[in-house]
Amino acid sequence: MKTHRISTTISNKHWELLKKHAEKYETQQKALELALESLEKSSKQIQELTLEEKYWMRLRRAKSLVIIEKTAFKYLIETADIKFLDELFSQNKTIEYTIELYFQKSLEECSLNEVIDGLVINLNITNWVDTIEYIDNGGYYKLIITHGLGFAFSKLLATSIENMFKTYGVKPESIVSVKTIFMKILKN
Repeated sequence: MKTHRISTTISNKHWELLKKHAEKYETQQKALELALESLEKSSKQIQELTLEEKYWMRLRRAKSLVIIEKTAFKYLIETADIKFLDELFSQNKTIEYTIELYFQKSLEECSLNEVIDGLVINLNITNWVDTIEYIDNGGYYKLIITHGLGFAFSKLLATSIENMFKTYGVKPESIVSVKTIFMKILKN
C-alpha cells in the first residue's frame, strides 16, 4: 500500500483527542485513518432532504399551518359553515398558494404534472386524506382521494381542488362520496 506523509498543526483539544485515540488504536496513523473513514461513512449517510421534508421546511417558515388533532378537525368540518369555508378557500387560493410555495414559482409557470404532484404532496403532508393517487390516462389524469372526514369534507376538498384546476386553466370533473373523491383532470 502506498503511503503519504502529512504535516500539520492541531489545537490542544484535538492533540489530546489524537493522543487518546492513538493509545486505543496503537498509532496516530491508525487513529487518523479511522477518523477519516468514519467521516466518509457518515457523510454518505447524511441524505438530502426529501421533497416533502423541503416542503415542510417552507411551510414552517411561512407559518401558514396550525396543527390540530384529526378527530377535532373532523368535528370542526362537520359543524362548520361549509359554504363559508368554500368561499374562504376560494378567495385565499389556499391550494394554489401551497403549490406555489412548494415549487417556488407561480401556478401558471408550473406544468400540469407539477400542479398534480404539488397537490399530492400537499395533501399527504396535511394528513387531511388517507390516500391520494393519480394515473395518467392519456387525455386526462385520474385522481383518487380517500379520507375519513365525512361528506362535507369531500365536497369542500373537491370544490377547492376543482377551483384550483380552473384557475390553472384545465377542466376537472368530480364524483364525490362520503369517503372518496374521484376526479378526472382533462389535459388541454
